[in-house]
Amino acid sequence: MKSINHRFLSVTLAGIFGGIAVASAVASPAMPAFKAADSNGDGMVSMVEFAAQGGHAQAFREGDANDDSRLTSDEYAKAVANHDRIKAAKFIDDAWITAKVKAMLLKDEGIKGLAVKVDTHKGTVQLSGWVNTAEQASQAEKIALGVEGVKGVRNDLLVKG
Repeated sequence: MKSINHRFLSVTLAGIFGGIAVASAVASPAMPAFKAADSNGDGMVSMVEFAAQGGHAQAFREGDANDDSRLTSDEYAKAVANHDRIKAAKFIDDAWITAKVKAMLLKDEGIKGLAVKVDTHKGTVQLSGWVNTAEQASQAEKIALGVEGVKGVRNDLLVKG
């Protein structure tokens, strides 16, 4: 009986210490980032502190579960995840706009087959490359402006001379 109790105690203690080690290993990666964001050391991250780390206000609001305008370490982890999601969504939006503008340019009989490069950053489309006439450059710009989500167009198309 003594042997069984000793084994049970050993297994129980191993489980407890193992659980503590795992919990601290899982929690520790978030702690340095949270501590760095908490610049005033009050144990909470304010909107100003979050923004100073490059965080989006929307991500802060979504992470602030109790609506007290301050983030605990758990809320901070959620806000950082929301920030990453927002950044990824903006990248996807730009990629979609680029693809749509390219498709529309390929459909246009006057521009199809020309060397027009399309890049998009934060909703602004940049057109570059070569066209045969100034009218083609103007038409390409009109097509890009007609695509949903385009905030502006920088027309760097050059007319072959």
